[in-house]
Amino acid sequence: MRFLTAGLSVMMLLTLSACASVNSGKQKVQKQEPVQVTHHCAVLNYYEALTEMTANELAQEKQMLRENLNYNQSSCYQLRLVMLLMLPEAGVKDDKEAEQILDDVLYKEASLLPQDRQIARLLSDQIQWRKKIRNSQQALKKQLKKERAASLNLLERLADTQSKLNQLKNIDKNINQREQEISTPSTDKIPHEPK
Repeated sequence: MRFLTAGLSVMMLLTLSACASVNSGKQKVQKQEPVQVTHHCAVLNYYEALTEMTANELAQEKQMLRENLNYNQSSCYQLRLVMLLMLPEAGVKDDKEAEQILDDVLYKEASLLPQDRQIARLLSDQIQWRKKIRNSQQALKKQLKKERAASLNLLERLADTQSKLNQLKNIDKNINQREQEISTPSTDKIPHEPK
């Protein structure tokens, strides 16, 4: 999962631009005026800032982005919210919501800048890869569960077979003792003649 996150980070860093500029660091994005088409969204700087935020700051950022989206359905705010929702190991992670927002951005936003479309496609691809990995993990967990159940069943059968084998050995031992007693009678059991 770390490699996936690292890959996402590297691909995002290699992508040159997105919507409107944001200062990197731990500064929170404040409500902004509608983003103009002439500005770039610097989603990569925004992503960098997100990775340095605490869980509480991320929750506040999520709330603020949602409020901003109520006033302005800018693709910039949508992409920022998607990045926030896709953060690994964050309490705000929600790939389903991120995917819905990306669908809106990619398929309903006609005036989307090429850079924003590229970032949106990259993020969409990342979500699809996560889905495949999750599905693969679930399939492996199911297979492991079945194999464990089969192993437990085999262990129970082995214990049962071992118990039956021990019983058969005891029966065989008893039969051998009786046969030996019959073939060589014990002197203690022969009646003695009085002297």
